[in-house]
Amino acid sequence: MAITKQKGDIAEAFVMYLLKTQGFNVLIPWGEDTRYDIVSEKNGIFKRIQVKYVSSNNGVLDVAIRSSNNYNVKPYTSSEIDIIAAFCPLLNKVYFLPLNIIKNRRSLKLRLQQSRNQQKKNVVMAVQYESRFDLLER
Repeated sequence: MAITKQKGDIAEAFVMYLLKTQGFNVLIPWGEDTRYDIVSEKNGIFKRIQVKYVSSNNGVLDVAIRSSNNYNVKPYTSSEIDIIAAFCPLLNKVYFLPLNIIKNRRSLKLRLQQSRNQQKKNVVMAVQYESRFDLLER
């Protein structure tokens, strides 16, 4: 198992690779002072992307919608990022999550399959956001 920094680097590299294969330009910010990890550009449309490395647990991907260091936990806002890209290495998939589905949450659970009790309210299916490059083009 990779350490946290390595996981982030792996996730960022995979997302950048996918973006390039889809015809996007990828910009990398200099330093560690930005809340976004990469910027995508296609047809003059720029998107600030925060990349997350996520693991599957009982059919659920738990995406942290905040950053933290030793002292602070800070949620992301639309003035800082445009989209979250959640990379799951076990599935080799990326889920592009627009901020409008996050709504003041600290985390977002993406279900990989329907819940056993067939609950639909407040359930976010991962497949809805899998490889949604179109969200980066508007």
